[in-house]
Amino acid sequence: MSRLYDTIEPSVIDEALLHQCIEEQGPDGEAGRIAKSEGIDFKEVLELRLSYKNILRMENLWCVENLTKLQLDNNIIERIEGLEALTNLVWLDLSFNNIEMIEGLSSLVRLKDLSLAHNHIKVLDKMDDLPLEVLSIGNNLIEDLDQLSYLRTFSMLKAVTLSGNPVASHANYQPFLLAHLPALVYFDYRLVSDEARKAAQEQFQDLIEGLELQERSAERKAAEQEALRQKEELRKAAYVDGLEGNSLFEVLFKEDTEAPRLQHLSGVEEMLQQYQEKFAAICEDLRVSGLKEKELWDKERDAIFTSHSQAKTYNQQEAVALIQQYEDTKQQLILAGDMEKAIAQLNPVVDGLKHNLMKLEMTLVEQLDEINKEFERNYTEMVTVFIENVQNHMTQCRDIENSHHEHLSDIALQMLEKFVKNQLLEDLHDELRILFVDKDTLMNAINTSHDLHLLKIDEKEDKMLSQMRTHLKQLVDQMAQDELQRNRSRIMEINHYIDHQREELENLDDQ
Repeated sequence: MSRLYDTIEPSVIDEALLHQCIEEQGPDGEAGRIAKSEGIDFKEVLELRLSYKNILRMENLWCVENLTKLQLDNNIIERIEGLEALTNLVWLDLSFNNIEMIEGLSSLVRLKDLSLAHNHIKVLDKMDDLPLEVLSIGNNLIEDLDQLSYLRTFSMLKAVTLSGNPVASHANYQPFLLAHLPALVYFDYRLVSDEARKAAQEQFQDLIEGLELQERSAERKAAEQEALRQKEELRKAAYVDGLEGNSLFEVLFKEDTEAPRLQHLSGVEEMLQQYQEKFAAICEDLRVSGLKEKELWDKERDAIFTSHSQAKTYNQQEAVALIQQYEDTKQQLILAGDMEKAIAQLNPVVDGLKHNLMKLEMTLVEQLDEINKEFERNYTEMVTVFIENVQNHMTQCRDIENSHHEHLSDIALQMLEKFVKNQLLEDLHDELRILFVDKDTLMNAINTSHDLHLLKIDEKEDKMLSQMRTHLKQLVDQMAQDELQRNRSRIMEINHYIDHQREELENLDDQ
């Protein structure tokens, strides 16, 4: 797809080009002169046209991150790239370029209108996350009808243009697409008639029913996966992730190279099964209690947010009443006609208003501080209770491991003694022969396995306790930071209002 200017040196999207295009497309006359004199703030640019600039690569577009509309048509672009920052983009035109594949669009979560017409695209893909309503991809290299099935991904798609592709010459081109996109309003620049839509659905009824069956199955699986994800997120929020089922038990043995050998000891397999069941029961009890504790934490947080909201609302109502009282007084004095007397009387009233507003703010600060301290006491107590619960359950896990270790040692030593005396009637597994060299070799293997299991239990306990303590500190610190920011903003707001009132009185005095 050559162009007359393909022999010209490709241009680069840089600050100079952006400045030039924004100035050219900016307001005319006095407004344009003012805009140029004050300089261009790229973040304020919402629409940009970069057509016919012989652009080869899409780069430096992060400078105009708030764009909602971008035209890059009639260039020599070969790859879709550099759009990651343009998350506000709604309209994108990349027609008349040299693009061969669709890529680099996943971050455009608001994109509704996309034009890729007159390129070299063969495959429709990598647009799954786009909320497309209009797609123009005519005059490309799409050949197969099956490619059009991909467009069912876009439930909000209202207009599609595919004319000029090889697939458009297929006898079933139009009915195939209309059957797959029953909500389509415009197809290849023409309004879709009810008759054409109905005929297409009848022609491909069996195919569409099969597709719908697959889609429902996929939706169920997606819903199940989402439910699992939410459960996992809940467990993480309660700091009991990794405790479900045999998860922690399996962690104990995952890196244990001695355990597979020791399992060949007589009776150990049954003993391991009992160990696993008891261990899993303890983990499950801790997981359940952690989720219940999480509900209490959430209720406590909801309660403090409600208390904050009530205190702020009441304080705001009081402040509004004070300001309204002042405004009424000001209006009455000014309407009385004696401006000099009104100003003389209003100056101390403004001072009193500031004093009362600041007093209200200090009262609110004290109220919120007391609420926060009460919350910190309650929340700390709840977290401490759960920390003790975790420590208790992990102690139980260690006790079970210690008991298993003792029984395993007894069984191993008994078998070793029989092995030394040639009293083992059954064949000894080769893995055990490696350990039955002497007592030290055998006990070293057993103790290594035991130490690793205790280490994994300790690591899990330390991680849970560290996460909960960090969570408590971050929550308390964030509340303090939020309150500090709110107080500063409020004081600034009061000062601005009072300054404005004083300036207003000074202006009245000058008049």
